[in-house]
Amino acid sequence: MAKKIKSGDYQDPSDVIRDSLRRWKEQEQAAVLERDWLEKQIQEGLDSADLRPTKIFWSDLKKELYQEKKNGSRRR
Repeated sequence: MAKKIKSGDYQDPSDVIRDSLRRWKEQEQAAVLERDWLEKQIQEGLDSADLRPTKIFWSDLKKELYQEKKNGSRRR
């Protein structure tokens, strides 16, 4: 914490703590959004007429959805 204050990025310890809490809250919110997104994608798959649910299917779907999320794309 002292290094951050000494570097001039923060004025005092409370600034460091506030920024840390803000970043933690942002990460928590992002995790919730990602979970909600994944659940929505899974439900879309469940509602699909051509669903063939096997263990391999679910594993492949999860990998594909995470990769699409990471790349910021969605094939249709």
